[in-house]
Amino acid sequence: MEDRDPPSPSPTCNESASLACLKRVPGVLFTLKRDARGRLQLPALTGEDQMTARLEPLLSINDVRQRLGDLLGDAYGEFIRAIEHSAHWLSPVSTRLRLPIGELTPHWYSLEALPERSDEGILWHGLLVDIEDQVAEEQRLRYLSGTDELTGLTNRRSMMGHIDKIASMSNRHGTPLSLLLIDLDHFALINDTWGRGLGDRVLCQIAALASSQLRQEDMLARMGSDEFALLLPMTPAGRARELAERLRESISRQDFGIGRHKVTVSIGVSDFVRGLSSAQLMQQVHTNLMEAKQQGRDRVIQRWLPQGSS
Repeated sequence: MEDRDPPSPSPTCNESASLACLKRVPGVLFTLKRDARGRLQLPALTGEDQMTARLEPLLSINDVRQRLGDLLGDAYGEFIRAIEHSAHWLSPVSTRLRLPIGELTPHWYSLEALPERSDEGILWHGLLVDIEDQVAEEQRLRYLSGTDELTGLTNRRSMMGHIDKIASMSNRHGTPLSLLLIDLDHFALINDTWGRGLGDRVLCQIAALASSQLRQEDMLARMGSDEFALLLPMTPAGRARELAERLRESISRQDFGIGRHKVTVSIGVSDFVRGLSSAQLMQQVHTNLMEAKQQGRDRVIQRWLPQGSS
């Protein structure tokens, strides 16, 4: 049975009016306490946000760490790191957390809190605000700017425009051009087993690993959740195939910190044939990627359309 502190005295009329005003705050006002034994307590909480009702059962519990971990899910680790850093340096907490809210899709929240030392430990007075709309707008602007938020690579929209431009130049001048489509094998299993946070780190490591093997004129983009495209100007099919094999092997040898589980990729390779369109090039490289998947994954498949194919 959870220990609870004795109830607080009833507020006066003026205090009641002040509390009523605070309850209309569009967010969650809270006080968090950490005692000398490291226990976390939530002695005060108010606000109109839906997270208020989810946090209310934690009020005055002697140590909320386990319950808070259950409530925050994957965001708990980031929350604890922020609190520990603030406690050590007595610095303000300022972070973003992706919080589950019942049966609905998780929302991004901004967490701001100021610490102060007390006789019993450290107190944080803070505000938790739903910023889902703000983050969605930021993501929209990043999309329009052509950058993938997670990896920092070119995004799909920008890459498709670049393929059109380079394919047009290759058509006009007859210069070689190759395209790789790279897809992680069984990526959903990584997320399901080790969590989305580690899955995101795997994607970033693969982006960095691939980028380290490229020339300045090459372009690497994140096309989807676990799919990357690599555009290689002035590169014939043979050299593109060699690069694809090097990438596949280096990724399969990389230690991604997930035990004995090996991360592998399937890669489709196609070179641009003069007279074809960029859409036909994209269609062919996608067909090659699907064939690599069907043949057992962790392999490179190279095919190309004959000149003038439709």
